[in-house]
Amino acid sequence: MPERRIAILGAGPVGSTLGHKWARAGHTVAFGVKDPSSERAQSLRAHLGEHVLIGSPADALAMSDIAVLAVPGEVVEELIITHAHLLDHKIVIEAANKLPHIQKTLSTKKWADHEPLTSLSTLQAHAPHAQVYRAFNSYGWEPFADPFYQGVQADLFYCGPEGEAQTVVEQLITEVGLCPVRLGDVDQVEVVDDVLRLWVTLALLQGKGRDQVALKVLTR
Repeated sequence: MPERRIAILGAGPVGSTLGHKWARAGHTVAFGVKDPSSERAQSLRAHLGEHVLIGSPADALAMSDIAVLAVPGEVVEELIITHAHLLDHKIVIEAANKLPHIQKTLSTKKWADHEPLTSLSTLQAHAPHAQVYRAFNSYGWEPFADPFYQGVQADLFYCGPEGEAQTVVEQLITEVGLCPVRLGDVDQVEVVDDVLRLWVTLALLQGKGRDQVALKVLTR
């Protein structure tokens, strides 16, 4: 796969794990963070060295053709609106979940209703020419760091349009070590988000462990 220029907005566990894998695969990775001089950003720079760039979200997006939204869920919509002109016409991978809904679930130990976890509608309204994929949102960071379970490769469920961009997204999933499973176009986003609901139920609500659970499709 040719070298890609990837902007990862957010430097938390999910974003940093993905960035590490993609930098190791030979891509140019730029992290866009609120404060590039923060302790977390500097720690990431020290860990990954010259393989990555760290700057503002605008700096990272300006030099990329792929954008990964891996910020906390409570700020993702503001980020989309602020930087819509830089997200438009790119491949955009929405990995963020609206966190308050998940926190409510963990506190009550049940899903109250089907509150949306995605910011897809905001992306479609403000960056209508972006090719949007919903991926890397259905697990915590642990299956991204180690995607094999007793020697079996975990699947990553995603949705988004068919075509050349799909090939790029599937290659990025493969480079993280997961097997891509497309569930359809973005009209299937709730199905992808239901995978997160299942993972949270097993890994967190039932206490099986964040690093102990991933999912696999078995076919004959």
